[in-house]
Amino acid sequence: MGFFDDLVAPDEPEAERPEFVDLGPPGRRYGDDGPPADWYLPTVLPRVAQVAEGPRVRVMFTGWEVWPEEVGLCLDVFWRRRRTDGVFGDAWYGGSGAGALRVGLRLADGRRVTTVDAAPWPVPEGGERPVTLREYGTDPGGEFRRPVRLLLSAMPSDGPVTLVLEWPDEDVAETAAVLDTSGLGEAAERVVELWPELSATPAP
Repeated sequence: MGFFDDLVAPDEPEAERPEFVDLGPPGRRYGDDGPPADWYLPTVLPRVAQVAEGPRVRVMFTGWEVWPEEVGLCLDVFWRRRRTDGVFGDAWYGGSGAGALRVGLRLADGRRVTTVDAAPWPVPEGGERPVTLREYGTDPGGEFRRPVRLLLSAMPSDGPVTLVLEWPDEDVAETAAVLDTSGLGEAAERVVELWPELSATPAP
């Protein structure tokens, strides 16, 4: 007897079989598409550091999600108050208002990238891929906590990366913190490719 045989009703009529669409070879990606989560399991490098605070809010850096050519910056925002109108999303985060949370990175080579940069798309054919910092896959969280995931569309070069945050609505003045980037290169080598046989197939 199989492990589940006594748990499955033998007289149930067979359900109609669903139709499926197979995953094809990876096509061209753009920075606002998010990480290649259909193709890779990222390496997670946990870090814990408070990077900003206001009278009723704390912003914590909790680590990196490392992809083959990109890194995800993991933040967790904690409040001890909440809005009574139930408004979240763009009402508090990003470039939608003068008082919203703004996040930026100063890379070791001097480049600056922020969540309020203008969208650089479309990219000219054959043009250099711009470096962007975009939100992706953020869990809605709870009433008093929200994870924020930001994708940096390039692997940082060796050297310090400075995180800069400002949140006028929560009385968080411009605050800078140097992030621990040790091990990012090694972590990129440990990313798991899930479908290497498809990656070897030319995209249509």
